[in-house]
Amino acid sequence: MNVGARLMVILATAFLAALATPLIAAPSFLGYTGLVQVPTADALGEDDYNLVIFTLNLEEGADSNIYAANLGLAEGLEVGFARHSPEDATGETFLNAKYTFSRETEANPAMAVGVMDLTDEVDTTVYVVLSKALERRYDTRYGEIGAPRLHFGVGGGQLDGVFGGLSAVLGDRLLLMAEYDGSDVNFGARLAIGNNVRAHVGALDGLDDIGLGVSFNKTF
Repeated sequence: MNVGARLMVILATAFLAALATPLIAAPSFLGYTGLVQVPTADALGEDDYNLVIFTLNLEEGADSNIYAANLGLAEGLEVGFARHSPEDATGETFLNAKYTFSRETEANPAMAVGVMDLTDEVDTTVYVVLSKALERRYDTRYGEIGAPRLHFGVGGGQLDGVFGGLSAVLGDRLLLMAEYDGSDVNFGARLAIGNNVRAHVGALDGLDDIGLGVSFNKTF
């Protein structure tokens, strides 16, 4: 990671920590709702939507911007698109969909099935994912870590087999994330700013790549 990228991480982390609204399902750096890159079993509710802009600073390959939008067509049914625009190449537009067919209960995890890149612009990816909250809470010097959740799934294509992650809320605005996307370990944070805006920061591809962005999340 170069000096500029490291500085971006430090500044973004300081910004997130300095700002102290509830967290809802929000987009990953691949567009659909999820963690850093992997999907979770959460989907937008009916008439919920989000708009997204991300920038990725890559150690290998061209830096790129991602523009995405998702809409809850019905309760648990989410559709959307993500436009990936590298600096030195023609971009691709991915069409995505996810359906949460089983809601989380005290005893059972939420379960969802989804597809990324439906039109096979790069590699159509079908996946199944489960998400389950843990009951424990943890006190730290920075505040209480609550709502820890485990996420586990299997997919093909770009998700490349088994994937999973862990998310937890620090205080009531900052979501911390760690994941394995089938090939790399990623870390990220998502901060709620007001009721509708989320700031995103991610360290991807074994901490070599940096992602920053913002999303607007609202209900019609």
